[in-house]
Amino acid sequence: MRKTGLFKIIMFILLGIVVATWIFSASYINNGELVELGMYNVGFFDFFQLLFGSFEFEYFIQIFILLVSIGALYGVLGKTGKYRAWIEKIANKMKGSEVIFLLATAFVIAALTSVFDYGLSMFIFFPLLISIILAMGYDKVTAALTTFGAMLVGTIGNTISYNTAGTISSILSAESSTGIYFKIALFVLSLAALFFFLVKAKRTKILNKNADEDMFIGEKSSNKYSIVPIIVVLSVLFVLMVIGCTNWSKEFNINFFSDLNSTITEAEVKLPHFHVTTDGVDAKVEKVAIFGKLFGTVSAFGEWYYSEMAVMCLLAALIIGAFFRMKWSERLSYMAEGAKKMLAPALLVVLSYTVIYFAGNTMFYTTIASLLLSITSKFNIFFSTIVAIIGSALHVDILYVANYVVPQLATQDVNTTLIAILVQSIYGVTMFVAPTSIAVILGLSYLNIPYKEWIKKTWKLVLTLFAIVVVVLIAAMIIL
Repeated sequence: MRKTGLFKIIMFILLGIVVATWIFSASYINNGELVELGMYNVGFFDFFQLLFGSFEFEYFIQIFILLVSIGALYGVLGKTGKYRAWIEKIANKMKGSEVIFLLATAFVIAALTSVFDYGLSMFIFFPLLISIILAMGYDKVTAALTTFGAMLVGTIGNTISYNTAGTISSILSAESSTGIYFKIALFVLSLAALFFFLVKAKRTKILNKNADEDMFIGEKSSNKYSIVPIIVVLSVLFVLMVIGCTNWSKEFNINFFSDLNSTITEAEVKLPHFHVTTDGVDAKVEKVAIFGKLFGTVSAFGEWYYSEMAVMCLLAALIIGAFFRMKWSERLSYMAEGAKKMLAPALLVVLSYTVIYFAGNTMFYTTIASLLLSITSKFNIFFSTIVAIIGSALHVDILYVANYVVPQLATQDVNTTLIAILVQSIYGVTMFVAPTSIAVILGLSYLNIPYKEWIKKTWKLVLTLFAIVVVVLIAAMIIL
């Protein structure tokens, strides 16, 4: 197994942040003004306190649990015997139309990200798609570009999703659809660039040659069971992701699911109730929100995120195991085996999130960004782009990037639409190559692709995407 080299790079970045705290003072933006806080030097023990403290964040832990839960699901799938046979059957049927499969897959992933942006929940289906691509004879870099690369293209050209366009726009006090035509242009041109590189991708003519390099291809064995339960369960998972993780109320002003959730969880029925206290037993009949008590605190469809999808993956694994007559001990054993395979990628992803924790607590980024933006008295696209690149690499997740980078750029006298387009597009391009990128880390660690090999094979695409972004930004500067 080849090492990706990402662990060492991330650790060097964390050490680089420590050095930066001894050079640059801490500061933050308040109502458009820079507030100096002085030096926040990180010492030896401070480093480890920050490192361990980052693993206590609920959001980071949810991501970790989701990833290992996906591993548990595919651990069971791989033991059915039918899963691998299904993948190979699809690969055989697509013979002669492999490019169409690549382009269709990339389009669907990019479009879903552009409109809905399900984030890492999309990874639930990536192992399946990657297995098919590898079985068709394509290499691992092509598989990564078709899935993780397409997701980043959807980020570059994000149109109306609540997590990306909505978050950035809310900070700028603008509509999420602001600059929609420029965003559509970014989406179309970036997707066209990705298509060009996918069409040129070479593959071996021997089907299933690369299948053994796949982490979750599983074993192939003949048995009496049908593939239908697997298809049905995965389809239901996809529907649940769409219904559960789409923010219906804030993105489309649809309140049906939140109202339905309230109606069900608050529905009351009269039941005999017993209270055992120190004074004895108190028995009476009272109204009880029975479903709310039974289900506990459950988010409405539209408010689901990583924790809910993790639970669905675990339930899906148990259900598939039941269909294939696996004993409980076997199901749990296969789930543990699959989760173990995802343990290293999941830990590496959480380690990348520690960069956010380090940067957010030391607050040196604001000082660096202010120094760069103050070089010119007016808005300068070159320095603003550098600020966005640095901010994206340090803050990793678009939710954090929006909160740290957008206010910084908004201090300039420039159209807010231009800032919104610049932040999301530069963030998307940066995440193609940044060693702190969740897409890069998860894709490379999952497929066991060395970071140097990824850069070597994708730098032309990245430069093309960057050129597209610059052209659209210049056009926006002229038109707005």
